[in-house]
Amino acid sequence: MSTRRIRIAAVACLAASIVVSDLLATEDEEFRQGLSAFNVGDFATAMEFWRPLAERGEPRSEAGLGFMYHRGLGVAVDDREAAAWLRRAAEQGQAEGQLMLGMLFYYGRGVVQSYVRAYAWCELAESGGNSDATLCRDAALESMSELDREQAFRLVIELREQQKRR
Repeated sequence: MSTRRIRIAAVACLAASIVVSDLLATEDEEFRQGLSAFNVGDFATAMEFWRPLAERGEPRSEAGLGFMYHRGLGVAVDDREAAAWLRRAAEQGQAEGQLMLGMLFYYGRGVVQSYVRAYAWCELAESGGNSDATLCRDAALESMSELDREQAFRLVIELREQQKRR
């Protein structure tokens, strides 16, 4: 490869890394603007920032939308919609999304009630650093039969493997 082509390739790589870095910075700024709006109760503005991010797969925004739909903050309460957004966040390893999805499974809100799935998602949330998930995980564990526990433990392994492949 000629020196000129190497220089052109290097400049192209540098330009691409700058663009990606700028997009990530912008995404983080947009999430934080939505979070600021959410924290002062301006849920419409939070939705304006978070929905486009969530539609592009940004997990914090997906969890934020899930929480808003679950609690009816700026939108009608819709636990099915909440579960859909929380699942997207949870599958990417977002611990708050995992905990909230686990809670929905525990109570059967917007999803078919399942202590097995509640345990699995809350276990992942807890191992991902969300200490609040311990209560959900333990409550689900106490509510299961031995067979259900075996299924729950296998599901945790399966979900961890799926997350590794992402």
